[in-house]
Amino acid sequence: MTEMENSFYSCPVELALQAIMGKWKPAILWELASGAKRFSELQAALPGIAHKVLSQQLTRLQRDGMVMRNHTGMDFPPGYTLTLLGGTLRPSLDALADWGKLHGERVCPGAQEAKRSA
Repeated sequence: MTEMENSFYSCPVELALQAIMGKWKPAILWELASGAKRFSELQAALPGIAHKVLSQQLTRLQRDGMVMRNHTGMDFPPGYTLTLLGGTLRPSLDALADWGKLHGERVCPGAQEAKRSA
């Protein structure tokens, strides 16, 4: 590991952000925090995400131990759920959501309006 990489990971906040970095990972984790979801349910909950991108992000989250694919039986298609490790992110996701509700309009003007009209 280079000195630059070592210093990057010496900050625990940066390390945590690295684990969930990506345009869609936080949103996927947020959706799964409320319970298991099928692929189609995730896609419907995340307007604008392409099928391929959702598949790639779920694969990465599985590889990183945050999400697991559960096979619920022959009558139901497989779904996705947070692992125990992924579940430990729930308080952080809740805190980010609270922060977004309080300050989101300040840092991203028009975001709430755009969301309402969508």
